[in-house]
Amino acid sequence: MPDVIDKIDPGVARFAEILSKFGEDPRRQRAFDAFASVGIPHRRVENWRWSDIRAGLKSIDGAAPVAVPADPFADVLGAVFRFSDKGFQPPAKRPAGVQYYSKSDAPAFASAEELPMGALAAALADDPAAVVIEIAAPLAEPIRLVFDGQSDRFHHVAIILREGAQATILESCLSGGGFANAVIEYTLEKGASAERLVMQSGGASTVQLHTAKVALAADARFSQTVYATGSKLCRVETRLVHEGSHSEAILNGAYLLGDGYHCDFTSHVRHADEDCKTEQAVKGAALAGGKGAFQGKFYVKRGAQRTDANMQHNALLLEDGAEINAKPELEIYADDVACAHGNTCGALDADQLFYLRQRGIPEAEAKALLTRSFVADAFAEISDEALQELFLDAAHAWLTEVR
Repeated sequence: MPDVIDKIDPGVARFAEILSKFGEDPRRQRAFDAFASVGIPHRRVENWRWSDIRAGLKSIDGAAPVAVPADPFADVLGAVFRFSDKGFQPPAKRPAGVQYYSKSDAPAFASAEELPMGALAAALADDPAAVVIEIAAPLAEPIRLVFDGQSDRFHHVAIILREGAQATILESCLSGGGFANAVIEYTLEKGASAERLVMQSGGASTVQLHTAKVALAADARFSQTVYATGSKLCRVETRLVHEGSHSEAILNGAYLLGDGYHCDFTSHVRHADEDCKTEQAVKGAALAGGKGAFQGKFYVKRGAQRTDANMQHNALLLEDGAEINAKPELEIYADDVACAHGNTCGALDADQLFYLRQRGIPEAEAKALLTRSFVADAFAEISDEALQELFLDAAHAWLTEVR
């Protein structure tokens, strides 16, 4: 890597050294150059102002790892693709209707300039360089992706749903230490349908970046629900494009953050064709010392008429000293659309809390019940009742144990 890059951002040298072990690989180099031209994001970069990766990486250098959190999807049936600091482990049996293969050579990463940290994951992914999963039919059971470990790791996964295919994808984003950076590319062909459910949990000595790049063809449907409890620094990012008409997307999520934990929900949705729909509802809550962020943007291209898009972010500051920042945005170049966004931050309703206390419920339990009810709306679009209950139980367990 040229010396000038190191002078601009000395931290880039840390990753250039990893890149050098792969030898000559033009695709890796292109992805890495896209990352290096931007450098490690920090608070003076607008889109990263609440997720200072440069400072976060320095803060965990030399930090002792902790146990990897338990996988909340461990008891759910389905083929498991595991990605860890020990390498890739495929499922014991290939599910019917699914093909997968590992790539030793890095594939091209088309959005390198838009997603520099995703480009870094694609450039440094190893053992293998990428895993491609193709789904050609409706699946009876979910597919599970497990990302875990205690040291630095980079992963690149591509999931392709062929025309008319349907699948539920469960992603466990778990970390006990180090820098975990994964990028997942979803491609949905005409009429395909995918439900993506993500559980994130990390330790206080880890930086986690979990990025999804989603492309929807005509009549495709993508539903996403994320539940996160953060880490030293965590960013869950989704960049979605409606490439064909009459495609639909749901991007819901909830975060619960304790002292010393951070989570940034960032999304960018581009409506590039007519008659597409996006619904987004994100709920969050933080205790003293917890830091949450929401950044959502809907971009409506000229000619993308009859776009229907609604974005809502609502958050609770459960104690003094909690911090939540939000930046919802609309950028519209079509004149026949129905687009809206909303954002609120506040405290628990004092009257509701008083009502529960009057009925003999201890204050901590009353606050947990009200917060659980508040975030439950973010899980309402999960199609399977058992999985929806799993999300609710995970939130309730956090509220009762952490508080």
